[in-house]
Amino acid sequence: MSMEIPWDDSRKEWKPVDMTVMYNGNGAFTARTEAGDISFPMEAPVGMGGSAKFPNPIQYLVGSLGGCVGVKILLALGDRGIVPSAMSIAIHGTRKRTMPAFFDHVHLSITLHAASADEGMMKNIIDQTLTRLCPIAAMFCEVGEVTAECRIEKP
Repeated sequence: MSMEIPWDDSRKEWKPVDMTVMYNGNGAFTARTEAGDISFPMEAPVGMGGSAKFPNPIQYLVGSLGGCVGVKILLALGDRGIVPSAMSIAIHGTRKRTMPAFFDHVHLSITLHAASADEGMMKNIIDQTLTRLCPIAAMFCEVGEVTAECRIEKP
């Protein structure tokens, strides 16, 4: 099987990412893109000084995994002319009890509402997404096991 991904270069993620994270006090931070056009709050976990008003970095990481996987699945479906009416991705991750506390297992439960999607196609799309297309999933795969299941609901 070819390792080349048949996408237009505009879909490939080669650009560097530059962000600045500023400490705001009391366990709170603000991350901002280099251009300054996007910013988001985050804070330390409650046990480390946060107040649970904003996501902590690990929660953003897990949320980013779901977002990246979702984007890549939607692109793959769109390439096949399929536009789902809804999709959700529930993520459960467990971590090693040694430092650094890497995720040793992450499981994604994907629910897709699409009339013309089938299980075989989705298995292939998900496998490709986790191992080749989503860089966040590929990083998780480097340190632990990543599994997924997909339930297709016909609208």
